[in-house]
Amino acid sequence: MKYFCLLLAIGAVHAQNREIGVLGGGAFLPGVPVQGAPVSVSAGLGPGAVAGAFFGQDLYSHWSGEIRYLFELRNLRLASGSASASFFGRAHVLQYELRYHLRPRSERVRPFLAAGGGMKLFQGTGDETAYQPLMQYAWLTRTQELKPLLTVGAGLKFYVARRMILHLDLRDQITGFPSRMIAPAPGMAIKGWLHDFVPTAGLSRTL
Repeated sequence: MKYFCLLLAIGAVHAQNREIGVLGGGAFLPGVPVQGAPVSVSAGLGPGAVAGAFFGQDLYSHWSGEIRYLFELRNLRLASGSASASFFGRAHVLQYELRYHLRPRSERVRPFLAAGGGMKLFQGTGDETAYQPLMQYAWLTRTQELKPLLTVGAGLKFYVARRMILHLDLRDQITGFPSRMIAPAPGMAIKGWLHDFVPTAGLSRTL
């Protein structure tokens, strides 16, 4: 009986080091310039809503890991002065990250730094037409493109109840530019990195 109680206690400790939760927020990024254009033209994704879920393990005093999935409603976008073009789109993000907590697990409020990687699937879902605004610089297409993803960021975990945790996060999703989905016109080029800033708030429960 003594050993059985000890096993139950060990299991409870490890269970409380795991958590599952949901989150929501938004996303925005600065556009990437279209090279070769005689005027200033930027290409990228418009701001949009983000929702997702995550599973984390908090096995050490300062280090933890988390698997995260995000669904983003993000329209494809071209802009030049007062002119713009938009095309329905979305993105799926699957990532794993490591976190370093600045305070130990016993603290109620725990700020942290995070870095990780994964994949981001960009999808253009609008209807293609024979004419698009700014089509002399780039085409917004109904296609999809998978890109490797690097994430860096910071956040705060706040224990609001014995098993409930509030999360406030900011991530920079870094990917290559999806140049098949936003295809440069002949004579143009779109190169560089997308820095997609994603602030979210979430709620999790320890298991």
